[in-house]
Amino acid sequence: MSEYPDCRDLQIYNHVSLYLTESFNQYAYKFKTVKELARKIKEGIEEMNPFIQKNTRTVCPNCKEVCCISKHGYYNYEDLVYIHALGLRPPDNEFGRKDSEPCQFLSGHGCSMERSFRPSGCNWYFCDPLLEQIEKSPGYLEFDNSMSHLAELWMKMMEEFAQVSNLLYF
Repeated sequence: MSEYPDCRDLQIYNHVSLYLTESFNQYAYKFKTVKELARKIKEGIEEMNPFIQKNTRTVCPNCKEVCCISKHGYYNYEDLVYIHALGLRPPDNEFGRKDSEPCQFLSGHGCSMERSFRPSGCNWYFCDPLLEQIEKSPGYLEFDNSMSHLAELWMKMMEEFAQVSNLLYF
């Protein structure tokens, strides 16, 4: 169970987005470290993207059960912190979709969003066939180390955000 609000509800999502927009605008200087960590995460995701794309091009076209489903396509609270720290606005979401429906961002050529802008449920999810392909690919160890590093940066970003937020509002 997460300590953060469930952003799959439209009202909560809008409330969280407004709170983050106001916080990052009003206290931009206090969130400097959060912004820097978000930038490093974005760069890390962009560096890993060619490796992931190479493997998805091998596995995904032959997939019989699409795993790009709505369940993975929503932004959670942490994703919204990341997106707002980058100074970006998340795209409009279609709320109320069934978890098993195809993701709203899935197109005929894969995801319509840049990898560094995708929800973490999408970026950190690898189905078994894709994971097997990735694990046997040259460069897997570097990829695995990069994923671990990004996870550490993500946790630091959220710790820093919580620390600054607590000082500002409580």
